Parts: sequence; structure tokens; C-alpha cells
Amino acid sequence: MPLPVMLRRGIPLVSVVLLSGLLLPSASAAPKEAGELTWRPCVSVAKDWLDPNDTRTECALLRVPLDYSKPQGRKINIAVSRLKAEHALPKATPLVYGTGGPGLVKVSAPAGILKTGLRPLAADHDIVSMDDRGSGYSDKVVCESEPFGDVPPTAGPKERFKANFDYESRYNKQCVAKDPEFARQLTPANAARDLDMLRQALGVPQIDYYGVSFSTAVGLAYRSLFDDRVHRMWLDSVMPPVFDHSTMDGDVEALGKRDFDGFVQWLARHDAEFHLGTDKAAIVRRVTDLRDELDRSPRVDGDDVMNGDWVSGLVTNAPSAWATAAIDLVSVLEGGTPAAPVKTGGAPKRRPFGFESPHGGLNALQYNAMLCNTATSGTGFSDMWDALRARRAATPAVGGLYYSPWCADWPLSAQPTPMKRGHSPLQLSGHLTEGITPYEWARRAEEAAGASLLTVEDDVHSSLSGLPCVSKVLTFFRDGTTTNGTCPGVI
Repeated sequence: MPLPVMLRRGIPLVSVVLLSGLLLPSASAAPKEAGELTWRPCVSVAKDWLDPNDTRTECALLRVPLDYSKPQGRKINIAVSRLKAEHALPKATPLVYGTGGPGLVKVSAPAGILKTGLRPLAADHDIVSMDDRGSGYSDKVVCESEPFGDVPPTAGPKERFKANFDYESRYNKQCVAKDPEFARQLTPANAARDLDMLRQALGVPQIDYYGVSFSTAVGLAYRSLFDDRVHRMWLDSVMPPVFDHSTMDGDVEALGKRDFDGFVQWLARHDAEFHLGTDKAAIVRRVTDLRDELDRSPRVDGDDVMNGDWVSGLVTNAPSAWATAAIDLVSVLEGGTPAAPVKTGGAPKRRPFGFESPHGGLNALQYNAMLCNTATSGTGFSDMWDALRARRAATPAVGGLYYSPWCADWPLSAQPTPMKRGHSPLQLSGHLTEGITPYEWARRAEEAAGASLLTVEDDVHSSLSGLPCVSKVLTFFRDGTTTNGTCPGVI
């Protein structure tokens, strides 16, 4: 089961800076009035552009209201990019390409589409991308984290959780305070409103939209707000319609329980090798007892630490690692140590709901704000700890292993955009066993928004654009044909 893969750098907290697009100061690149665009080659106006040989992608700044309820108030700059169609057609609908997030640069995405199975769409569509407000080259608040404090290796689960909670709580309070007006307006719905300002600036009545991972949240919000302005929309690796983080963490843990159940069955079949018995219930009890024991008294061997979370992580490995996991499990049950080093502790790791972090890194405040401003789950310590303990009680061997501390003591709130069942063509694709955006989230979005759902039979996040069945995506954007059923995934 994939665990978080993004670690915020532990460097001192610095003053906030509200940046104007991070485009090089140039009269030709400066933002014009709201709704107007001046396109220039990105390589000439964007600082540290990823590909110095990219002469096709154009960039511009779009000026939009910070607060759409106050359209004449404070304005911010949104960085946008486009790759012109190779064979422009009259009145062709531009395709907006959203590559995930939160907190990540996305304006470099149009050129990237040429390296995927979506490339044929660039023949007759302008490919357009946008850095969501608060990230990338758009206006944002820069606020880095303090170093993560030391946690004793013998700390129990509550002490470890409290250390992670307090770390995020300090960050949230300090960084939001730098510009609370700005942080309050970082929501998927406002990113969707920015996208509609881009549509207006492009002078088109409708857009096509292909979004993956967190960009699906922006896409779903856009369709709920502007259904008649969607020509066609495909969302791959879908975010849930409601951000209840305890439920979302439980959905990730459910994948771990599935892997654990399979591992237990495998161990029972291989009793001759590992001598854990053939009674599956007895094996589960031994694992649960070991987790409880190491929660009470973690074993420390030099820099290596074996605690209850280590046990849960070990037994939720993918089938390809079961043999190694079994050897380590038996060794620890007998009082020994695992073959592989065990490293625990440190700052909580952030998983981007999108592609690998591109140049520019991840803006952690935007990440937290996008996930927390509209969250429906509690943000206090007791709320989050009680929810984790409830999941642990329901599934003793693996419950409570995964948790998202990003909303710890989050000081702001905004009303989430109600999901609407629209009429515009909406196609979803979910990956059956992936752990970044679990398949269950696509099922919930399908029900809430009204859509077709293609099931991709793999555990790879956002893999559709590299699969043979990307042909279904091409067909959808050419004639609107939706599809259900299954699609072979990554082997």
C-alpha cells in the first residue's frame, strides 16, 4: 500500500512573501486587466522554466478577484499556459489539462502531454493549463516549516501522533496568520472560478477538461458551478466529493486490510516454511498481539526502531514482498530483528495527489488550505486522535496506521461546494487497488455527480494516459462516447 511520499523540508520559518506569478519582471509579461491575456514563450518569461528548449509553450498572467464575493476588491495573478494545436480548427474547444496537486506547478504540463498517449489530442486542441491559486507561478504565500523536533524512539502511538499533530498545528497557525485573507480563499471552488475566468479570457463558450488526482477536485467543482460551460470532462484517479479526512484515511487503510488478509491466507498455506500455523484467525491474533506489544514497548536496536506501526506496515505489503515480510515477521516474533533496517519518526510525509513534484517543489500552505478549508472532519487533537483510535479498534491489526495531520488546528473554514448531478458529459476512471486516490472515491464521485465509470485494473495512480485503453479517452473527446466496464492496467 503506498504511503505518503512527499516530505516537507525542515528549514526555519521565513517571512511570508506574496509573489506575482514568479514570472520575470517584464512589461510584455505583466498582467493586464482582469480577463485579458498577453501570451509570451514561457522559456523567456518564466523563471527557471523546466525545459530551456521548450519553444512552443506560451505563458501569461490572468488577473482575478481574490474573493469572488467581492469582485471589485483585492486581485491576484494566476499563471496560465498553452500549447497551440498543431492543426487549428475553427472554433475548436480548448482542452484544459490538470495534472494534480495540491501545491504543485502545473503550467509545464502542456508540453508533457506530448509524451503520453494523449498526444493525438494536441493535434486539434489547444492544450491549456493553470497553476491553482497559491501554487506554482501563481500568487502564493511562501512559508517554510520549522525543523521537526526529536521524538523518543520508545514513544508510544499517542505520543508519536501528538508530535506530528503539534508540528502541523504550529505550521498552520503561523503560516495562515501571515495572510489569512489569502489562505481563506484557497479552495477547489475558487480554483474552478479562476478556471472560468480563463475560459472567458480565451473567448470560448465551453472547455474540455482532462484532470488527474487532485485536479479532479477542481474539475468536479467546475462542473458543479458551471455545468453548461463544460463540453466534455474526463477525470482519472478521482478525489472524493467530500473531504472528510478520517473517512479518507480509512479508505486508504482498507486497502492495507485487503493486503493483510491476503498475506494471512498466504502464510497459512506456507506453514511448512514459516511455522505460523494454518489457522488464519490465530495468525491474525499473533500479529495483533505483536502490534500491541511493540506499541507498549518498542524495540530499539541502534538507529532501528520496531513499534506497532512497523508491524502494520510490514503486514500490508504487496504480494511481491510477502516472502521477505514473512521472514522479518517470524524473526521479530522470536525476539530477533528484521533483515532490513527499520527507520521511523521524523516529520509527517505529505503525499501529492498528482504527478511527481516538478521544479518549484510543493507549496505546503496551499496544500493544507486546499484540503482543510472545506474539510468536514474535526481538526482538534481529540477529534483526530479519537477517529484514529476508532479505526484501530475496528481493525486491530492495521487500523489507524495511516493518518493525515495536515488539518491540525486549522484556523479557517469555508463552505464546500455542493456536488451536483450535471448534464454535461462526465467520464471517470478509477484504479481498482491504488492507494493514493482509492477506487472508492471514484465510486462516490460517480454517485454524487452522475457519471460513467471505467475501472482500471491496476494499483498505479493516474496511469490511464500510458495504457492502451487511452484510446477510450481519445474517442470520448472526439465524439463524446462514454464507457463503463473495465480496462487492463499496468502489468
